[in-house]
Amino acid sequence: MAPSEGRTYRQEDWYGRDLGAERFDGDRFVDCDLTEITTSGTIFDRCEFSGVRLNASVHDGSRFSNCVFRECSLFDATFRGCSMTGSRFVSSDLRPLHLEGGKWDFVSFFGADLRGVSFQGMRLDESDFTNARLDSASFRDASLTGAVFLGATLPGAVFTGADASGAQLAGLSWRGVRIDAQLAVLIAHSLGAVIDET
Repeated sequence: MAPSEGRTYRQEDWYGRDLGAERFDGDRFVDCDLTEITTSGTIFDRCEFSGVRLNASVHDGSRFSNCVFRECSLFDATFRGCSMTGSRFVSSDLRPLHLEGGKWDFVSFFGADLRGVSFQGMRLDESDFTNARLDSASFRDASLTGAVFLGATLPGAVFTGADASGAQLAGLSWRGVRIDAQLAVLIAHSLGAVIDET
């Protein structure tokens, strides 16, 4: 299907709609109801979602590249094997959020409430979790190279098996956080410690 380009969808009701191999390029969705929609292989490039309800939506293998989600509700939304590279979530409701695999590199979660969300096994390189609430979130086996966690809260979070090479880890409270030996070394380095391997 030919892509739509630069269109504005305002107060549209797409409740329960099924989207397949469609493409939206530079489109704006304003105050739309996308509750319980399903997407499969759908492409959204440089789209803006403002005040959109995506509650209980399900997305399989879809792409949201450099999109902005502003004051949106993604309550109980599911993303399986999706690419969210370069997208930003601004003042949006992201709990509960169900994620299964996918590439979420360079995504901004600045100030987001992500308590209890599982990012297990996902690619989150260079993503920004500044001031995010990550209590009891799971990053087990995730790729977090170059990720930013400045000001984030982490009690009860799980980082076992995660690759956090180059991530900004200084200034965080690690009390009650589950980590492995590799991450412990990175944290020590971030605090200025010199590891004696002799």
